[in-house]
Amino acid sequence: MTDISPKNLILDLARSLHASGSPAYELDHRMELVAAALGQPATFFSTPTALFVTFADESQGTRLLRVYPGDTNLALYAELFGLQQMILGNGISVQEAWLRLQDIRAMPDGYAKSVQVGSFGLVAACVAVLVGGNDTAVISAGVIGLIVGALVLRLSRWNVPTHLINVTAGFVAAAIACAVQAWIAAGNYELTALSALIVLVPGLHLTISINELATQNLASGSARFAGAMTTLLTLIFGVFMGYGFITALQPLPASVAPQTPSLLASAVVMVPIGLCLAVLFRTRYRDVPWLVMSTLIAYGSLRLASEYFSPFASVWISSVLAGVTSRLLSRRLNLPAAVMLMPALILLVPGSLGFTGMAQIMLSEDLPSGIRLLTTMMMTAVAIVAGQLVTDVIAPVPNERVGTGRR
Repeated sequence: MTDISPKNLILDLARSLHASGSPAYELDHRMELVAAALGQPATFFSTPTALFVTFADESQGTRLLRVYPGDTNLALYAELFGLQQMILGNGISVQEAWLRLQDIRAMPDGYAKSVQVGSFGLVAACVAVLVGGNDTAVISAGVIGLIVGALVLRLSRWNVPTHLINVTAGFVAAAIACAVQAWIAAGNYELTALSALIVLVPGLHLTISINELATQNLASGSARFAGAMTTLLTLIFGVFMGYGFITALQPLPASVAPQTPSLLASAVVMVPIGLCLAVLFRTRYRDVPWLVMSTLIAYGSLRLASEYFSPFASVWISSVLAGVTSRLLSRRLNLPAAVMLMPALILLVPGSLGFTGMAQIMLSEDLPSGIRLLTTMMMTAVAIVAGQLVTDVIAPVPNERVGTGRR
């Protein structure tokens, strides 16, 4: 086998981490530690579409790696985290690390397609319960979620651009939801469409972008924020087109007002939501129990805190609790904190508020309500990020031990 240089290993590992969905503030820091451990000190600067790497012995030049935003892959992220730990512990040679990296990159990409489609449908139905939809909304959201999941996977396989996928999914979801309300049974097309599209709503990317801005990763944070808002706008445009298509044929009856679900109903749907998120985030089988536990902790603490505190304070408290729990368990289990943290935050992120706010502006032409919801979305994202910053104080990331020589 041809000898692999440490620099090639560093560049490929950084590219793989980016593909797994690692945010800038984690990728840059950990890759600098890995590069130092391999005897090739370097600085990293990552954005959603590019990686810049400057090695200490090439200070007059910078490597540019063109990368593309990808979906979160917690299995890939966890395996790469393990490889980083071995490199930092000086327990693996460059050649062994390279072979291990190739094995990781050759892993199956997620669960079976049928399981992924089923997860789209099940999480849509469960979210419809959480947002207070009636029986018609819950059943419709589940069916539409299955259709959207199959459509998204098929179009992705055909390499259709992401934003075109979002427009198409938004059109299909809204058209079917409006058709059900117009011709079949009373429901709430906004809640139904939101629940069916919840997997595509970029709430997590929005929160990560605010966190990157708060940690002074301004370029990556700004680019990720712009990408999240563009995704939201393309989804809403598709919904607007689907709504317009059906209302041109048949005026819609009044929507059924949402009802706050009981604590029991919310608790019942949390386990299926956690399992579906494990599939959609492509989590390793052995990490699924921890992911489900994190969703229960996040939503349970949110519901409990909301009984005594304001909405923003409740989100902040839940964010702190989810962050501290994920940090402490990740140390004990030798897992990256993201395995537990990302699924927990997905229940707190304000993507649904942004979706509803834009829908109020475009569908209902209610500008004041839309702006109020969009403002609430931003404040909720800030509350989540503030909770994560407090987490850094309560349970800071331990300093990694860097080896001094290679075998």
